[in-house]
Amino acid sequence: MSKRALVLPPNFMWVVYAMILMILIHLLGSVFGLPVGRFGVIPLSINHLSGVFTAPFIHGSWGHLASNLLGLSISGYLAARLPNFKRATLFIVISTGSLVWLFAGSGNHIGASGVVMGYFGLLLGAAVFNRNVLGIVSFIALLILTYYANISFLATLFDFSAQTSSSSHIFGFISGLSVAYFTKTKYMNTSGE
Repeated sequence: MSKRALVLPPNFMWVVYAMILMILIHLLGSVFGLPVGRFGVIPLSINHLSGVFTAPFIHGSWGHLASNLLGLSISGYLAARLPNFKRATLFIVISTGSLVWLFAGSGNHIGASGVVMGYFGLLLGAAVFNRNVLGIVSFIALLILTYYANISFLATLFDFSAQTSSSSHIFGFISGLSVAYFTKTKYMNTSGE
């Protein structure tokens, strides 16, 4: 592995592209008044089922976007170092959005926090289920970086305030843990190379 890949994992560029798209979408919504909020997940609404894929790119305010970008940059950077990152991300997005659509309370669920919490779950799962150096070091780094960024993992996971989609947080975390568990033998096989 090259020194550049150690510092900037190639898969992290996908996270960067997604963050740029989030900023552009929010800018279009803010400047031109486009109703981007309609692309969120509204539970059990067939018309909003596409929100499973689009909701992570939609944010309610610049503050909402900034907090998700910070969490996504930290957790996404560390998760991008794990094997099967792209498949894990797709699983997290689809399963989180689907679970929110099926089981969440009423409201329009938007934002990337489900994906951020999915990466938290993925990193914790990689550390617990795989017990390899990469998984353990990545999760410890996540705890340290979020501490210094003043992000409380447990407070975020169990934030039940009215303006927060706690369902996205919880289902995202469960999705991340699940994909780490389902792919644990693949992680173990790649760590032994």
